[in-house]
Amino acid sequence: MRENWQKVGLLVVAVICVIGIHAQHFEEELRLALKEEPKFEFKLDSRNAFISNTGVRVFGFKLGLNFDDKLSFGLGYNQLWSNPKNQLFLEGVNYNAEVNYYYFSPYVEYTFYRDEKWEFSIPVQFGLGESWYEFERNGNKLSRSRNFVVSYEPAITVQYTFLKYFGLGAGVGYRLMIVPNHSIEEQFTSPVYIFKFKIFFQEIYHDLVRE
Repeated sequence: MRENWQKVGLLVVAVICVIGIHAQHFEEELRLALKEEPKFEFKLDSRNAFISNTGVRVFGFKLGLNFDDKLSFGLGYNQLWSNPKNQLFLEGVNYNAEVNYYYFSPYVEYTFYRDEKWEFSIPVQFGLGESWYEFERNGNKLSRSRNFVVSYEPAITVQYTFLKYFGLGAGVGYRLMIVPNHSIEEQFTSPVYIFKFKIFFQEIYHDLVRE
């Protein structure tokens, strides 16, 4: 199963590379979008992935600006919701340790198809954060092997808009660790699958003002 996800991840990267090669075709479209007044956007997303051979869930949110429903960018925060376990051997004693991981995520998203209900997008985000082991000794929580990490996560997502003000989406992507934490055993590079929830604040505001 994991091999299949790796193939999906490689496919996502390949598609994004092709779009990058033909970027000149989108240049005018994006230039015009950036001239429009931006709309504030807020997104919740849940990313399921692997740390080594263990399935994990990363929960996060994003705040950003959306230009003409074509281009958006902003900043997010993500953190492990489920923490894999490992044995940590220190000073002759074995401890049950949890793997912890969080990162801030500058992101950019290009929407290449959109109608009244559906949209298809290419989101790309970088992760800047830390990973470490956390364990308990003599009733105190301690951390070990805490280091700075950097990740790169391209993806392809689809979103459905309902009740005019909300959107539900899903997608697949790949998390590549550019700067890994070499002090811990776990492997963080992994395919990811994404579930997201979006609130259209601008539409809510406009309807409230008109009323």
